Amino acid sequence: MKQKGLDISYKTIRTYLKANNMKWCNTVKKPLLNEKHVTKRLAWARENIDRDFSNVIFTDECSIWARCTFKRAWSTSRNKIVERTVKHGVKVHLWGCFSKQGFGILYLFTCNLNAEKMLEIYKKALLPSAERWFINKNEDWILQEDNDPKHHSKLCTEWKQQSGIVTLDWPSQSPDANPIENVWAYIKQKLRKKRTYTLKQLSREIRRIWKTLSLEYAVNLVERMPRRCQAIIDANYR
Repeated sequence: MKQKGLDISYKTIRTYLKANNMKWCNTVKKPLLNEKHVTKRLAWARENIDRDFSNVIFTDECSIWARCTFKRAWSTSRNKIVERTVKHGVKVHLWGCFSKQGFGILYLFTCNLNAEKMLEIYKKALLPSAERWFINKNEDWILQEDNDPKHHSKLCTEWKQQSGIVTLDWPSQSPDANPIENVWAYIKQKLRKKRTYTLKQLSREIRRIWKTLSLEYAVNLVERMPRRCQAIIDANYR
């Protein structure tokens, strides 16, 4: 501004920034990929860009809080919209899966996820979904899951080996490569239009939204996997 010949005080600048709903706050912290992550992501993308993902079951976990609010509203700097919230709201954890054949069983729980709970989810949600899509048709299938320690626990690893489940190699620090992240974002976006205050209300709304997910949506997500691989390569992670 001084180069433009404008003499404006620091206080005036702060006033105008606040008037435009700007505030001085901490930056969002996002861990950078280290060289090992970069190398493995590139190798994985190049290896799988031509893969047929039709027999892959994509899975992931997610947490959603109740009492979703409308986070944005038009207001002035002096008369801001106040919305009452609770410090520790009701929360539910989700485990979901889908393949090119559609969306599978959605498993909701409130306890902490450990190896024993993960094994229960495999038996009650993953296997029934796989049976409907592949096993009953005598077709091979591959499980996709991230590198969470619970997935690689001794209990779960031995069970998957005994059950003959093949797992897709997955690079660390790569949620952007998993299409089910789009599904979680869609569910959360839909919940913003709903007021849920109890665990029962939240769970009911989540299940209702899950049931509306179409086969076409699942097919589209799977068929775009080569684009995700190409995006990792194009990002020039070298």
